Amino acid sequence: MGPRNMAQGSSQKPEFFVNPEFITTKTRAIADRKRENTPVPRFTALVPRGHTVPVLNKNTLVESPDGSYRDGPSTHGTDRFERRRADIVAAAIPVLNDQGFKGMRLTAVAELIGLRATGVTYYFPRKEELAVACIESGFAVLDGLVAEAEREPDAGARITQLIALFTARDAAVRQGEAVPLASFSAIRSLEGEHRDRAVEGYKAMFRRVRALLESPELAAMDQTDRTIRAIILLEQLFWAASWLCDFDIEDYPRLAARMADIVLNGVAPGAIADPIPSLTAPARPLASRDESKESFLKAATRQINEHGYRGASVDRISASLNLTKGAFYHHNEAKDDLVAACFRRSFTIMRETQIEARALAAPEACRLAATVEALIRFQLGPEGPLLRTSVLSSMPVEHKTEILGHSYRISRQFASMVVDAITDGSARAVDPMVAGAMVHAAINIAADARPLAMAQAPDIVARFVRPIFAGFLAA
Repeated sequence: MGPRNMAQGSSQKPEFFVNPEFITTKTRAIADRKRENTPVPRFTALVPRGHTVPVLNKNTLVESPDGSYRDGPSTHGTDRFERRRADIVAAAIPVLNDQGFKGMRLTAVAELIGLRATGVTYYFPRKEELAVACIESGFAVLDGLVAEAEREPDAGARITQLIALFTARDAAVRQGEAVPLASFSAIRSLEGEHRDRAVEGYKAMFRRVRALLESPELAAMDQTDRTIRAIILLEQLFWAASWLCDFDIEDYPRLAARMADIVLNGVAPGAIADPIPSLTAPARPLASRDESKESFLKAATRQINEHGYRGASVDRISASLNLTKGAFYHHNEAKDDLVAACFRRSFTIMRETQIEARALAAPEACRLAATVEALIRFQLGPEGPLLRTSVLSSMPVEHKTEILGHSYRISRQFASMVVDAITDGSARAVDPMVAGAMVHAAINIAADARPLAMAQAPDIVARFVRPIFAGFLAA
């Protein structure tokens, strides 16, 4: 199952460009517009020579017999039927990203394209089917991006092109010329056969990204190292959308090049040449910690990371602690307040770790490495993990603003450490703002390795730290 694969080295380039009337985050209502097949001008200013940017096209997104979505001519039904399905998927993606699966309402999706809710259920009888269609449309887009990257001769060039193409597509989304990717974190809220289908699609996409690192010059790299690098690479791409919006679109090619440089060559290879100093901040009790409250925070963090913000119900959190729902409300006024407290706990742990590292008598890059090592160890250890930032998308506005502020401050602190490391000569000359965000992203994604068998390897923390500082191409 999953998106259609395009043959490596094929002369047929993917053409997924959209029509101007296609729903985006800037212009969502298309009910009264004419549906003309006028192509959007290509985004050539941001695309490497000889490449195109795969973008979800409503006229070519169709359902395969196995239920997955792919780019290509319709295999059943009328073109009008398929276009309407694609319109619904395009309208649903921003709603899914903003509200999460549990919060997505078919009536809200229907209003965006001038339908009644029954009109949506005609094409997607269940909300789960619409959510999976949104997620699989993202797999199809990434499939096209990776197919373009696969044309490059070696791992470094392939990764560089993937970053450039993904960044160019993000610019197209920002200009209203493409539909946003559905947040894959929605998979966590699905259950049963729909979750299984989405998970299998994600695995197929992940394996193809990981295969970009299969190159003769990296023959000494084992499967675990490639897996870790693929995990980090995908998170860097998804995380970039949160900070690229702080820059002008004209800066995107330069930023993509700086991202690729950091991914391939690392922030400070010399910082891990010697043993990294150990820190106690993540493991030691937080100031004025209440033990019962701390138990709720850890349980809630794990449930939210696994099931998403809306999927981690009060019942689930309580059951993980062998408590009743009534006992939950005895300790917590509301679930939203508990989730906000989980974020504050995570940011406090990160900030205290940064502060302890700054007191080390060592070059700044070594302090940065000690911070990253301690936080990744916490992510994979018994007291972890930290709360995933992808939860933010479906949180109430009153909490989202505060938490985003905390997250930006953490990234800025990492950027400040990078500046100091460049100044004292212990780090490479990299873009500190980009590096700070990328370090934060790498720490954030480490929690995803917790359920994997490789998380039990004694050197798993070092394996995560190495590509951040020495780069993906370091054996």
